[in-house]
Amino acid sequence: MAAPEHVASADGTRIAYRTWGNGDPILFVHGSATFGADWLLVLPVLRERFTIVSMDRRGRGASEDGPEYAMQREADDILAVLDATDARQLVGHSYGALCSILAAARTDRLRRFVIYEPPIAISEGSLPVIDQLVASGDHDTTLKTFLKFAGAPDEQLEAIRSSPAWPSLVTAIPTLPRELHAGAAWHHPRSSIDVPTLWLQGTETRSSAYLDNLEDVQGAFSILRRESIADQTHFAHVFAPEIFGSLIASFCADVDF
Repeated sequence: MAAPEHVASADGTRIAYRTWGNGDPILFVHGSATFGADWLLVLPVLRERFTIVSMDRRGRGASEDGPEYAMQREADDILAVLDATDARQLVGHSYGALCSILAAARTDRLRRFVIYEPPIAISEGSLPVIDQLVASGDHDTTLKTFLKFAGAPDEQLEAIRSSPAWPSLVTAIPTLPRELHAGAAWHHPRSSIDVPTLWLQGTETRSSAYLDNLEDVQGAFSILRRESIADQTHFAHVFAPEIFGSLIASFCADVDF
């Protein structure tokens, strides 16, 4: 991996990011139970045309953690990395997409915004299982359970579990409860977000966390394009990176949209 650079967020927390490639910078924001390397399989599709900026969200990877947690602090982190890299294009996945939406509502610098399956309808009723597993210290089982909740089919779960990335993913588990509870309290934007936005969804995604009240949330985006990723659920950036990357490249290069 590229060597990390750091920028201080609004509360002083040092946030790490890495860059690859050439061209207009695009900031990628990962979801829960992972870190900035989540995007490595997409890099070959994009780095010849764009500079890829991948941040480690606070509390994992090479980023520090702050004394108090709030999703708005994550939005601060995203804004700080956008400023540090002069990025005007933003891609957010899952919980990282929720944080990215908060950031997008607070800046006019964005030229393109890509959202991939934010968990807009997390239910508090489903969270005690994760809370108890994390409290037990069994982070391996917690990660498997969470990935099943997130919609990973058995074959994808096994592929992730047998990959070299698994031990690093396990290290992110302590941050999971705070994110899930913050996600359960998330509200969609009250005012319009006017940046051209691409909303990506897997055709095989079935979880209500990504689908309930979807049209209400999408209504907050005044310039919205929707694209489906065939035969995929929540992890197309890992299991269909060529298709996923091509959709982003086409959207970010479309000067007429």
